[in-house]
Amino acid sequence: MLKTIKFMAACFLAILLLAACGTSGREANLTNGSGAGENQEEKNSTAKGDKVVEEENDTNAENDEKQSVDQEDASQKIRLFEMNLSYEVNKEKKEDTAFLRSSDNQDYSLYILPEFELTGEEPNKDVLYLKENDRHFMRIEILPSETDMDDSVSTIKEQLTAVNSEVTQLQVKHSKWLENAHIYQAEKDDEVVTAYLLKKDDQILKLTIFTTKELNYLDPFLKMAETIEKK
Repeated sequence: MLKTIKFMAACFLAILLLAACGTSGREANLTNGSGAGENQEEKNSTAKGDKVVEEENDTNAENDEKQSVDQEDASQKIRLFEMNLSYEVNKEKKEDTAFLRSSDNQDYSLYILPEFELTGEEPNKDVLYLKENDRHFMRIEILPSETDMDDSVSTIKEQLTAVNSEVTQLQVKHSKWLENAHIYQAEKDDEVVTAYLLKKDDQILKLTIFTTKELNYLDPFLKMAETIEKK
């Protein structure tokens, strides 16, 4: 009987020991599993952080590049105070330094040769004239952007008939900035009047040049007009 009790006690103790070992093993496994999970989360968190930093760096680089381009574009719009212009008067070639001048009457600037002067004639009209003889001059008009080109061409023709009923349409082959211009001319005795209607950049220009056959200043007026730019 005593042996039986000792045997059952030993078995019961063995069962308790096995149960204790199993619990410790499970706790150890749970602990190990939790640690691995935390390490993985830390790795994922670090990777996400690195990706965010890379994206921020890329965005900053793009912004810096855009800002640099904008600054370059702005610097390119700055006009120098002077520039050299080559031109002809009665087939005599000349070159002189032209100086930048802004219109007080309209939204543009241009380079003007020393022999000439710019003045406001009336609202939305300026006159650029030869100082020593104002018989030679160019009227400059900046037309509204919604201007109908066909109507303006008709107006030019009608205005030129005041000089001569015979109005001639001209074609320019060797001047790129005038290649799409509408050009008409009328003559009376020694007087020559030439009108130009064209789009230049985002402006519509109407130029009317008055000169003579004997001393023709058409070319220097056109060379100065070519430098017209919006302010």
